[in-house]
Amino acid sequence: MITRRLARPLGAISSSNWVCPSCVRRLSSAQAYHTAPPKRASLLQQRFTGVQRRKLHNVPDLAQYDDSFKRNGVPGLWSPIGFQIAWTQYQHMVVRKLNELTSGEPYENAQPKDLAIQFARDPSAASLFNHASAAHNNHQFLKGLSTSPMQLDTIPRMQKTLENTFGSIDTLRTTFIDTAASMFGPGYVWLVWVRDLSPTTVSRGDWRILTTYLAGTPYPEAGFRHQGIDTNVSNAQKYNDYLASEPTNHVGAFGPSSKTGKETASIPPGGKSLMPVLCVSTWEHSYIYDFGLPGRMDFLQSWWDIIDWKIVEQLTPEEVWTEFDVGLGSLGARQYGSGARS
Repeated sequence: MITRRLARPLGAISSSNWVCPSCVRRLSSAQAYHTAPPKRASLLQQRFTGVQRRKLHNVPDLAQYDDSFKRNGVPGLWSPIGFQIAWTQYQHMVVRKLNELTSGEPYENAQPKDLAIQFARDPSAASLFNHASAAHNNHQFLKGLSTSPMQLDTIPRMQKTLENTFGSIDTLRTTFIDTAASMFGPGYVWLVWVRDLSPTTVSRGDWRILTTYLAGTPYPEAGFRHQGIDTNVSNAQKYNDYLASEPTNHVGAFGPSSKTGKETASIPPGGKSLMPVLCVSTWEHSYIYDFGLPGRMDFLQSWWDIIDWKIVEQLTPEEVWTEFDVGLGSLGARQYGSGARS
């Protein structure tokens, strides 16, 4: 039949209304798809529409420096375009995807850090974890910058507590920059205060340098979830009863119900509770425009020179200064007082 039709004049073929049965079936399927999309496609469309409507996660302002950075870039580090790529464009991209992934869910109002911790061990939510953690990490990176950064030597107690751990600021600088420069792949390098939660120790913590690759999170809580019952043999009602039966008394220094006990229970065995106060990105988009692809080391050295250590001091846990002041005594505490921004 096909041979006979091809042998006919072209005009006759063009004006024919005949369509083979196979094409009819395909055409019917295509029309049905476009007029009544599958349920999954409908859900995606609804979710995308919800993203445009709500935008619960937004690109946060960088304190009072945001407008200046947009106009002038970050002096000593980024041009205006370099800042736009490293912060505005990248952050817009990750929070837009984060909105899409959380739209209509019970956790759509949660902060990126909380989402990263909640979904870190859920393989089916890998994309949600990656975008939440990336949004949080990049924001932490930009937090340490300002238009008039205070140098470390103007904040004696911040300098002294770091020297107590690293021996000297030069050692800290060299170790931090070399660690970031030697990372084989993108990620972040962090300065963190690591808490010792054991009530029997004299020292309550120490400074450490930590690396995370890609969208990895520095928070150890992301690697463990405290669970006191076997959910394989328990139904939902038993699990809810278990949650409701957990004691809420935090009085006392020992035991699972104490404040220290509950904080320890959220950390995986062998893990430490920590507080990040400073980080730098080693992702290529953070430096490629102003420093070129081979310019990571130059970028890191420039970044170190413009850190606002007053912001780092403000992010430092109060327990650091409590321990620091006790070790120095009242006279030493006054000598190494907090720096003041003029």
